[in-house]
Amino acid sequence: MIINILLISLSLCLVTNNYIVDGRMASISQGENLELEKQLKLINKPPTKTIQTSFGHIVDCIDINKQLAFDNPLLKNHKIQLQPSFQVARTTINEGQRSARLSSSIGIEKVSCPRGTVPARRRKKDDLIHAKQLSKITGMLTKDIPGSYGAAVKLNPGGTYYGIKGIIDTYNPIVASKEQMTGAFIYLSNGPPDVANSIITGWQDTDEVYPEIHGDIKTHFFIAWADKNTSAGCYNLQCPGFVQTDKSIYIDSPVINTSTYDGPQFDISLSIYLDPTTNNWWVRLQETDLGYFPAALFSDMSSANEGGWYGKTMTVVGNPSPPMGSGHLPDNNIRHSCYIRQMAFQDQSRGDIGPEFQLVSIYRDNPSCYDVQYDGYEDKSLGYAMLFGGPGGYCGN
Repeated sequence: MIINILLISLSLCLVTNNYIVDGRMASISQGENLELEKQLKLINKPPTKTIQTSFGHIVDCIDINKQLAFDNPLLKNHKIQLQPSFQVARTTINEGQRSARLSSSIGIEKVSCPRGTVPARRRKKDDLIHAKQLSKITGMLTKDIPGSYGAAVKLNPGGTYYGIKGIIDTYNPIVASKEQMTGAFIYLSNGPPDVANSIITGWQDTDEVYPEIHGDIKTHFFIAWADKNTSAGCYNLQCPGFVQTDKSIYIDSPVINTSTYDGPQFDISLSIYLDPTTNNWWVRLQETDLGYFPAALFSDMSSANEGGWYGKTMTVVGNPSPPMGSGHLPDNNIRHSCYIRQMAFQDQSRGDIGPEFQLVSIYRDNPSCYDVQYDGYEDKSLGYAMLFGGPGGYCGN
């Protein structure tokens, strides 16, 4: 089933709707300004070290025990889990196989925070003001919202899932409006649509979409979570929830290298796994355990009953939809359209399982705009792989 999920309910943004005029920030009242200052003090924790990145982000190194997550009352007595109690199997590909198909897969900007600290991108007042624009997008995983389109391979609903992974091709599609989004991700969710608990991670293009939020026009790595039963959840670190343990990669980092049509291909490896000992949901990027979503955040996420590998776009009704992936429909050529390779999931066996045809369904809501090609297992380099994407345009409602 298609779940409805509120990913971006940013309760931190309490300003009025009149905050952007012709692309510029409008004036706000003194009371609103004081409220924003208070929010910034809560979000931006005192750093032990500050780093200026090559993309202009200011990243603060925060005491791991004082990070934003622990402002959540649900985590009041939470004990940090520094590493998962399980080991994730590495995807081993020799260079001969890799170079025959793909270029090297790397591209997340890294920082160097001291031991015992974690990196967090410093938020500005403008970030909070403009973040309210995000609240208009209410359905990363749903087809029910006008202007929202997807192309996906989805696990059969009703199963019991404990993990999902994939290596996702990264592009930087051209997006023309701040009210548009395009991206690719993996997800797991549990529960009926109206009270679904969900976790998502992937990349999202910000070119002319949310430069005020991200501070640049690059493709960005992102995480998101939601519990619709309690109306909780958010993108990245816009609210207390995700507990980071890695000191080198910051959430919302730009993807340095992106692919080009019929040219070099760059990808990022992502996974979401449930720790069988703690029931925390770990996020893994490029063979690095970034951190986890604590079990206490969710009203019902001891396992997942849905999951999948997704390409997604959103736009305002009546406007053309942005490109997805490379902007080209799949044509059996991995250098022409966006891909997700080495697709796998975990069930009760807790071993990685390839998504055979009988275990999944193909989803596309407008094949002339965006399509999916899935042939199951390809070869050792690609594993189970899908091609997806398309030009967008006027796709209907």
